[in-house]
Amino acid sequence: MTFQVISFVAGVLVLHLQAKLPAISSLLLVAAALIFLTSRRLRPVAIFSLGFLWAAFHNMLLTAQGLPEDLQGRTLLIEGVVLERPPATSGIRMRFLLKADRLDTGEGWQSFATRVRLDWYGEHGDPQPGERWQLAVRLRRPGGYANPGGFDYEQWLYRERIRATGYVRTDDRNRHVGSGSVAVIDSIRNSLSATMAADAESRPSMALVQALTVGQRNRISQDQWQILRATGTSHLMAISGLHISLVAGLVFGCVRFAWARSAMLSTQLLPVRAAALAALLAATLYALLSGFAIPAQRALIMVALLMVALMSGRRATFPGVISIAALLTLLLDPVSILSAGWWLSFSAVTIIAWFAIGRTGYRYPSHRWFLMPVILAICMMPLLILFFQQVSLVAPLANIVAVPWVSFLVVPLALTGTVMCAFSEPAGLAVLQLSAWILDILWQALAWLADLDMALASWSQPAGSQLLLASLGMACLFVPRGMPGRWAGVMLLLPMLLAARLQPAPNEVRVSLLDVGQGLSAVIRTARHTLVYDTGPAFGSHFDTGRAVLVPYLRSQGITHVDRLLISHGDNDHIGGARSLLAAYPADEVLSSVPFEYDGREATACRRGMQWSWDGVMFTVMHPQNGDGHTGNDASCVLRISVAGGLRLLLTGDIERAGEHDLLVHYGEELKSSVLVVPHHGSRTSSTATFVAAVSPALALVPAGHRNRYRFPRPEVMARYKENGSQVLETGKSGAISVILRPHARHPVVSRFRQSWPRLWRRTE
Repeated sequence: MTFQVISFVAGVLVLHLQAKLPAISSLLLVAAALIFLTSRRLRPVAIFSLGFLWAAFHNMLLTAQGLPEDLQGRTLLIEGVVLERPPATSGIRMRFLLKADRLDTGEGWQSFATRVRLDWYGEHGDPQPGERWQLAVRLRRPGGYANPGGFDYEQWLYRERIRATGYVRTDDRNRHVGSGSVAVIDSIRNSLSATMAADAESRPSMALVQALTVGQRNRISQDQWQILRATGTSHLMAISGLHISLVAGLVFGCVRFAWARSAMLSTQLLPVRAAALAALLAATLYALLSGFAIPAQRALIMVALLMVALMSGRRATFPGVISIAALLTLLLDPVSILSAGWWLSFSAVTIIAWFAIGRTGYRYPSHRWFLMPVILAICMMPLLILFFQQVSLVAPLANIVAVPWVSFLVVPLALTGTVMCAFSEPAGLAVLQLSAWILDILWQALAWLADLDMALASWSQPAGSQLLLASLGMACLFVPRGMPGRWAGVMLLLPMLLAARLQPAPNEVRVSLLDVGQGLSAVIRTARHTLVYDTGPAFGSHFDTGRAVLVPYLRSQGITHVDRLLISHGDNDHIGGARSLLAAYPADEVLSSVPFEYDGREATACRRGMQWSWDGVMFTVMHPQNGDGHTGNDASCVLRISVAGGLRLLLTGDIERAGEHDLLVHYGEELKSSVLVVPHHGSRTSSTATFVAAVSPALALVPAGHRNRYRFPRPEVMARYKENGSQVLETGKSGAISVILRPHARHPVVSRFRQSWPRLWRRTE
């Protein structure tokens, strides 16, 4: 059974690693092959094919719900039911999820069944879950930043079946048109969430209690998430399998004890069967209350299998239970295999079983459970490095205290308060506040651990072979005593732990122009040095591309130190992520045309003539000149990077005609460069014909967001580069663009993230 499930999982996984869905004819061939692969010898191949077909069928249905290309950017009238209560607003923006069922393009209503994520700016209505609304919107297909190491927003939208995003326009036709249908459990979740949200403003820990009871984590602050990540306790703030199993176990024990005390009840139904039914009901209600996330699905299936075995008198084995749980979760939702939660959840419970089942030699049973969080934290390291490129070194210590504290104190009280809210909201809220107070005590210890310098360690993203060897190594290290080859696991861990980060050779430079939407950020690396040029935009106080894009990219590349940060000028789309970057990577030096304080430090003004050499690569600041009168965009720091043999790359920030003219006057033919990061995102006010001719780049890179509101780059500007013979690439279409300049090479080496890593869910150029 276990091997067959592994074959099915492999089929589902291989489908999701494809660049696009196979053609119908190919799928029919696979289906026909199944008929001939039913013999025992070829059965694993047949099951693999079945998994592949099931995933393909599911993804075809999901893709069919997408927004037609010709409707992007048009004002449409849609109607649907609000699914999700809006989280906390940022400024004047409200975001909510709508299950649309029809739209009107001006030619009458037509069917449009899909989930849409909408922003509503300015003065807006108050859509509540279950309400039916008619809204004038502008939609586009799902998109997001495409960079190595960063959060894959497109994949998240795909997993959540959100097939369009957009915003509500100011329009007289926006109105509440009645009540829609919403699940009873969702109504309960939203009501409980609203009750706790009111108290969360004055008590931040209530946001954590809200996550533990109704599974809504949007009110957990960035600072709280940072502490959870640094201590390796993020899993405790989700309704995990541990919590659901705990609830089932407590209910089972209580009901069995009480039922056995009644002779009348015991004659009607055996206590063990009554307890199993009650435990299954409690686990189901808690899983539904959580929003039925992947860990909850896995735990509920395993609890259900165990309870059915108890009621039927049959013995349930762990391999059989975990295999059926994995199979059922993928039958329900094959796309869940893309989630880190799927892998982490099943891996964690497998590790616990591997360590706990059948082991002897512990003087006291408590020793085993005391060591469990330590072993689990160590064994999960390979997967955590794969998904997050970070591992908490204090996680074993933190979890020894946090797991029992949250599981046996916080969760029971929080659930008791949740149930009491149905009868008396004040009494229930008081118990919820007590659970939050108990959590506050633990939080002080976690905050102290998170502040330790050694709390978090970063690794570059491992190769698949390194991950496989490390996983096998962990399994070897923790086999039962007496089995041979135990310490060989250390050797299997070494390839991942000691893997050198990919870095340029001496005299070589690698420039990565990141996809930060409508903004600019580039990472320049030589053999032993790293420079960051601009940091992309910030959107309010809760989100910026320094934290969301730049820091994860540096981490994924194994970069542990930034030597110099250069901020071209003070516009938000260039400076917005600076403070987040400096918080994670305190640069040795900051250069800027706006040298005010950065993270408590004065920056050095960048001035024409500044030069330095790193590992055989020359860096030259070409603009601005002190006292030249330039301000704003035209005061942008312009940086030229040169390698031996003549290849050059020019970073120009947002200079416009005046700044370009200044460069032409001072440098003339010296401006010629192989690669140019196009000035001011390709606006009309930049890239004059004389400047383009003087630089004459073979490769023109445009840092501009996909379908941005400024409509950059302008077509007439791009025409100048194409007439000059330049190849034009845009970050909004290509994702992150990497350029390698090698000494004495004739052409730079170019790679584009979307082209190099195509996936089913990812927008192509």
